[in-house]
Amino acid sequence: MFLSTGAVDGIATLVQPWATFYADRQWLQTIIMFAHLAAIFLGGGFAMATDRDTFIAVRDARLSGHIRHLGRLRTIHKPVMLGLMLALGSGFLLYLADIEHFNGSPVFWIKMALLAALLGNGYLLKRTEETLSTGKQDAPHLWDRLWKISVASMVFWLAVILSGTLLAGE
Repeated sequence: MFLSTGAVDGIATLVQPWATFYADRQWLQTIIMFAHLAAIFLGGGFAMATDRDTFIAVRDARLSGHIRHLGRLRTIHKPVMLGLMLALGSGFLLYLADIEHFNGSPVFWIKMALLAALLGNGYLLKRTEETLSTGKQDAPHLWDRLWKISVASMVFWLAVILSGTLLAGE
């Protein structure tokens, strides 16, 4: 879809040893798929639990609750990013195992766009959290932005899971 047929054929030829190795070993397919799913659940689980906490913190108008929540937000970025990086790494191995199929799949490219949106949303979350942490904890517009970012996060994570489910059925 995004790569020309010639480019896909060239890359497919380069990665053919990996594709064959992967196709011939059920145990490897199981391990990589497990790593991919576990990484998505790790990153998405931490993110969605924190999104829920954000909804509660925004609803609770007390400054002390906001400050506590900002402390929790700071600690969650690493496990979410770890999950995303593991998902991207294992997903790249899955892509290389059947590059011709995935390159021609609109669902695959939608999933990639959703992952890009998720990363962008995470960047906005981090920037908003940093701004709030610099002494602007009582800025209602920033808490409103954080609430919207959390809604988008939940939607993106669920859409990534849906697109992956659709992709597995192709």
